[in-house]
Parts: sequence; structure tokens; C-alpha cells
Amino acid sequence: MESGERYCLLVNADSGVPLFYPNLFITTQVRNASLSFASMESALSSISVLLKFCDERKIDLVERLRSGSFFELNEVDVLADYCQFNLSSKVVANKVTSLAKVRKPRVANETVYRRLSVIAKYIEWLGSLLGDSSVENRKNLEALVKKIRSRRPVKKGRNQSLVEKGLTDEQVDLLFEVFRPESDLNPFEGKSTKVRNRLMFLMLHYLGIRMGELLSIKVKDVDFSNNQIVIARRADEKSDPRVDQPLVKTMDRRIPLKDSLAAEIHNYVMNYRKRELSARKHEYLFVVHKPGPTSGQPVSKATYNKVMTTVKALSPKLIDFTGHALRHKWNERFSLLMDSMDEPPDEAQQEQLRSWLMGWKQGSGTAAYYNQRYIRSKAESAALLLQDEIMTKG
Repeated sequence: MESGERYCLLVNADSGVPLFYPNLFITTQVRNASLSFASMESALSSISVLLKFCDERKIDLVERLRSGSFFELNEVDVLADYCQFNLSSKVVANKVTSLAKVRKPRVANETVYRRLSVIAKYIEWLGSLLGDSSVENRKNLEALVKKIRSRRPVKKGRNQSLVEKGLTDEQVDLLFEVFRPESDLNPFEGKSTKVRNRLMFLMLHYLGIRMGELLSIKVKDVDFSNNQIVIARRADEKSDPRVDQPLVKTMDRRIPLKDSLAAEIHNYVMNYRKRELSARKHEYLFVVHKPGPTSGQPVSKATYNKVMTTVKALSPKLIDFTGHALRHKWNERFSLLMDSMDEPPDEAQQEQLRSWLMGWKQGSGTAAYYNQRYIRSKAESAALLLQDEIMTKG
């Protein structure tokens, strides 16, 4: 929009015409509730699943809700089953013979839960908007919504052994070699792209920042005289040409830079970014260097993800690599540093230091989630010491 706000619409794939009720819902119930662009996109994605379901079964949802006939029990079960499948355009495009083969890939339980939650809310809203206000109609609508919600998968607690996302030292060493511009393992083309990707990796590794934070950095955010960098929230930035704007989820903060890292940033700006004439139209640090219509534009989330997936595919050792895993590794190393000090800060002070550098609100408890590999290692060491003590006394 002219204000810089990002907005999304659900449109008819054939005509390109926006769909009235889904977009009215997303505007009044999500956008006007001050929820994020990502929340709008996620909700419309779930509603799209419902509309695909209705389209395939020749169900006129508006007429059903207007007349109060709603869904039959078996239709609710089929809808719940339908929400388990990956319905992306990429999967559909790979159709070979039958619909069953198209829908084999399943989505995570969290996705199923979100889809059914949004669908239930949308049907509840649309049914109240279109249907009559009789007591019987309201009861039937409430019963339908309850049936849909009851078919959401049970939310299970995170399996602690499966959520450790920090990388091993061996993996990090391999990543340094992969991102080295002169390395035979480097899969990227063009010196400028290689230098840019290495710098993105170094900043993720040394600063522990998120993707959105990395891609939102402007050249002016780097204070070369004091070797500092500012991480700033800029939602709905007018000057950002990216429709899917990378967002900073954490709080604004100023982070110190080592001389060597500041020098790497300066080298990229002066010797590589500066060569891209289109980069003069904006201030974002990282730009596209591949010749073409996007040359010089800010690096998009899609380009960032492509870099990470390309690296991930290079070796079985990097199968669990993501850019975000470097954030977990940073937190693990922060804990090791605190423990190695002769007079380390107490736990409360460590929490404050970590939260400031990561951009978390004080007392949010987020640190524990990002530090699980280290916590488990400490717990295992304590368990072994306890066993030794028991055996010695036994």
C-alpha cells in the first residue's frame, strides 16, 4: 500500500478476481486486530484449503451457510482428513496419474491444527454473517464449529530430544569451508555472490541474529567508526521494494562488531555492493548480484532460503542445517563462555545479557528454548557424576 503496509488477498486462480468473503474476513478479523502480515497470509492459506475442498465436492459454502444446512458429519470428517495433505501448487504440478498420488505428502500436525482452527473461525464468522438469527440456526452453527475444532490433532508437548537445533563444531567447520569463496565446495556462481553469502553466514554465526534481522540491515545501520551495528524494527517500510518484507521480530538493539567482521562488511559494501547500480536506489546491505531484472535489489527471503537449502544439500553432514540453527549455536557458545569465566555473572545477570544481545524481552524465558543442547549436556554430566558418587558409596 502507499503507506508501506503489506497486504494480501485471496483471488480466483482463473479470473484473478479477489474473493469477497475471505478478504472481508481477513480484513475485519485479522488485519484490523493488528495481527501481522504473516498471520493474514497464514489465515488465507487455511481458508484456501477449505475453498478447494468445497470446489472439488461441488459444495456452495455461501448457500449452505445462508440456508442453514451446513455440513453433514461425514463431510466434517472428510474435511479434517483433507487438511492433512500438502496442497501446494508445486505438489499439484507433479501430478502423475491420480488425485491420491498428488496428495500423498502430508503436512505437520501443527499445520493441520492451524488449518482447522482458522476454518472453524471462518465458518463461525461467515455463518453468523449470512444465516438467520434464530436460536436453532445459532445452535446448529455452534455445533458445526465445535465438531470441526474437535477434529484438530492433539497438541503434544515438544519432545525435548528432537528440538535441539544447535550445530556441532564439525558442522560449523564444514560450513566455514563451504562458504569460503575460493573453496571447491562452494556451490555458488560469481565472486560477488560468494562474498555476499560468506558475509551473511559470518553475521549469522557471530551475531546470532535472525533471517529477518539480517535482511533488514541497511548500510547506514553499520557504524564503522565505532564498530557497531544497529538491529532495528522497520515494519511496513515504504522504501523496501520487497512485497514479502523481512521483519525484525525482536527488540531494537546495538551490537558491537569485531574489527575483522566490520572489515568484512566494509569490503563487501565498497568492493561488491557498490558495483550494482540498482543498489543505489535503496539502503539495504545485502543485494542480488546475479545479472537480470532483480540485479541490485535487496536480497529476498526466497533468495536467502535458496542459499541455505543449496548448502544443506551439499553433504549428509549438513542435513539439519538452517540459518536459524546458527542462532542456537550462538546461545550454546554464550553459555560455554559464561561457564568458563573465573567469576561469571550470576544466572539473573546472564539472562539479562543474553536477552539484550538476542533482542528478547527480559524474563521472557526464551533463552531456555535456544539453549537446550547445552542444558542437556550439563544434565548428562551431572547424571554421570551422580552415578559415580552412588557407585563409590555403594
